[in-house]
Amino acid sequence: MTYRTEYTLGFLALLPLLATGVAKGTGWLVTIIVVYVGVPLLIWSLLVNRLASLALRIICRLRESSGHQYYFERQVGKPGVSRRILRDIRVLVFVFFISALIVPQVTQVNPQNLVIVSNAFIYVAIFLLAIPSSIHVLLWVLEDSGLRCHNTTRLTVTVPAAWTSRWLSSLGGIGAFVSFAVAMGGSLDKAISLGFTLTISLLPSCILAPTLFYRRLEPGIIAKIRQSKAAMTMAGLFPQVSGPSIPSSSAPTLRSVRVTEETKQTVEPHS
Repeated sequence: MTYRTEYTLGFLALLPLLATGVAKGTGWLVTIIVVYVGVPLLIWSLLVNRLASLALRIICRLRESSGHQYYFERQVGKPGVSRRILRDIRVLVFVFFISALIVPQVTQVNPQNLVIVSNAFIYVAIFLLAIPSSIHVLLWVLEDSGLRCHNTTRLTVTVPAAWTSRWLSSLGGIGAFVSFAVAMGGSLDKAISLGFTLTISLLPSCILAPTLFYRRLEPGIIAKIRQSKAAMTMAGLFPQVSGPSIPSSSAPTLRSVRVTEETKQTVEPHS
């Protein structure tokens, strides 16, 4: 699977920073690349694998009392380009909104402190991208690994905690960022200009860091997850049928559940 679209968008967004880096010197340019892309990747490589192992251990302990069954579905490939870009946008929104809530608490926000506050906003955003956004990355990894939740009461199959990523992206709300930008710019026009500038500054990180993670780190983490002791325990709940051409008769999949629901809807009017 290629990632040309994400790489193209990321490098196009990175061009203004690269131009500034060339003007300021090689040291500044290297610092920008390391801080904007290298730091989030390093933190994710250290945290996500451990967080995934912890999540699986918790699931193994709670699966009986929760009334749900967890198992690993057969992998059918990575998510498409549109889904990956949607994930990038969610991370960008999360970083923007939470930064807009935090920065006014640590420094005075007004047009006179434009440079200082803008730098503080970028630093806070990179911190949020590296550490709190690891939760987003963890959820992506668990979904891409094939982990699914079978609700035996409702007869549904879902991705565990799929709602969490959307909920995290909604934290803070757009009003927080708008009020922050207006306070910084002093007027709506300046606020729009500031918002655009901050977006261009953070967009490379929110595209290139996840893309490099998908390409370089995620396959190894998924392999460890699927070969872990917790995964072996879950496999006993829904034994998979060997042979690629024979579908599993015991482990429901997201597709099978959707087909079943559509069949029910078709049959009910005739009955």
